[in-house]
Amino acid sequence: MDLLEDQVLIATSAQGTRDLIRILADLFKHNGEKQPILTAADFRLDDEYSGITALLDSVANQHHAKLRDKALRNLEAVNDAIAGSGHKLPHLEEIIGALWLRSLAEINQAGADRDTLHVDVTRDQPVDDNAFQVELTSIVENSFNIHEDGNRFIFREEENPQAKLIASARNEKLFQNEEDRWHLAKEVRYVLEGGGDVELPHRVIVLPQAWKNNPWEKLDDSDAPANWGNRIPIVVLPESPANTEAALGEWLRDNLQINRNVVRFLLPRDGSSNLFLDRDLLILARCVYLAERWKQENPEYGRLQTKYQKELRDILKLRFDRFAIISNWNFQKPQSCRFSIESHKAEGAKIPEAVDKAIRENLFMPEDFDAFILAAAPNNEPISKLLRELREPRPGGEDCIPWLGETLVKERIVRLCARGEVAINLRGMEYLQAHDGEDEEAAFKRMRGKIGTGKHLEETHILLPQNVPATGGLTQPDPGHPMPPVERFFQGSRPASMVVLPIHHNRASLVSQARQVNRLLAASLAAAETLHSFPHRQRPH
Repeated sequence: MDLLEDQVLIATSAQGTRDLIRILADLFKHNGEKQPILTAADFRLDDEYSGITALLDSVANQHHAKLRDKALRNLEAVNDAIAGSGHKLPHLEEIIGALWLRSLAEINQAGADRDTLHVDVTRDQPVDDNAFQVELTSIVENSFNIHEDGNRFIFREEENPQAKLIASARNEKLFQNEEDRWHLAKEVRYVLEGGGDVELPHRVIVLPQAWKNNPWEKLDDSDAPANWGNRIPIVVLPESPANTEAALGEWLRDNLQINRNVVRFLLPRDGSSNLFLDRDLLILARCVYLAERWKQENPEYGRLQTKYQKELRDILKLRFDRFAIISNWNFQKPQSCRFSIESHKAEGAKIPEAVDKAIRENLFMPEDFDAFILAAAPNNEPISKLLRELREPRPGGEDCIPWLGETLVKERIVRLCARGEVAINLRGMEYLQAHDGEDEEAAFKRMRGKIGTGKHLEETHILLPQNVPATGGLTQPDPGHPMPPVERFFQGSRPASMVVLPIHHNRASLVSQARQVNRLLAASLAAAETLHSFPHRQRPH
């Protein structure tokens, strides 16, 4: 009776004790035989067969009618958010009903503390303290109109932004299109790449939950292998497979047709569950996703977005502690492939650079690379072909040469050139080679950056230094003077000396040699024209 006087009489237009007695009589009629003690928990919002709720509605004002609607919506939200709520939250309806009744009056003591609600739901059987605490916490976290005021809980008409955010994040029905998983992958990419606008030498690709078979159909087109360009792909696995090497070998064979040697796999810690099945990570990702959408309506969601985003990213920074690259390839038996699996000892956006450093210093063998380039030099191979071959695992059971990226590969070729071991034909326009007595570093600085990109690499060739034509330098003709015909220069006689060029049979080499011959001929004809213009006695020797 005191409870009804404190809550109903003050909060509504009830007409004194008479209405309170009617409410109690109705309550006893409905619950008297089922419950040994009547408490606030017997005012069940979801009980359609009791006249209690209708009676309270009839004496309530508009504000408290809305409060009841809010309480009902919170009850539904908890049921939606927690699967099997009937079993996990045995006192859900009773706690919601008791708290709603105790929140009707706008007084200092509105609402109830934990102990009061515990007493409300206790009948003739004790309710374990720890179990009740867990149940109450779950209800509060998934209800967006329950506010904490000191040590008391209270239903209010205005929403609790944090409670609403968490309650919505726990509701699976709000993420039927896997928006949460998309956002989680986005956060992983941000953690590894950073938020700068500068184009990085690597590209992070986060594989989906079902990553083993045709993962590209669930990813953005920009993540497809055809769009990787020259950036080194860091492929993030959502889980650590049981047999890592066999799983990665089969993945490379089945999901990549080219550039298999380019990929760097990033692996989660041993024992980690699938990234997209980790409930805690999904809840955090959902909180960030929803807060980002709702912050325009209420700035408080902007603060919550920052809070949960930091918490999520701090976890993701530490999740991936190893990387793997192919070391020995077997197309016919991919389960027999071998991979180098190493710890990078870095966190977050420092991981790609640490992986790059570990590969350069621990896995890359300069001797193998040099031998590969030197073997190609006698054949006057175009650099484009060498790059294509280096992007693939070596056949025949040979150990793979780790891919360092196009820029570093070209610099290492230039370094060989600076040491005098090879020469480089730049599209028939210039030959790069070390000069007699030239210091290696000086030669490297002179040549560095001269090798082009794209289609220019098709016309840039590696050759042995002794195969470079000894032209003695070329003189370009003056564009203002017409070139004399060939017959005028030779006049039926044979030249005193001839330059011999090595003959190669691929199309790019022939084009390059033809250009070289044209330049030599042009320079010779220009020199002859100059000599012809001197009087005989004044001609230089």
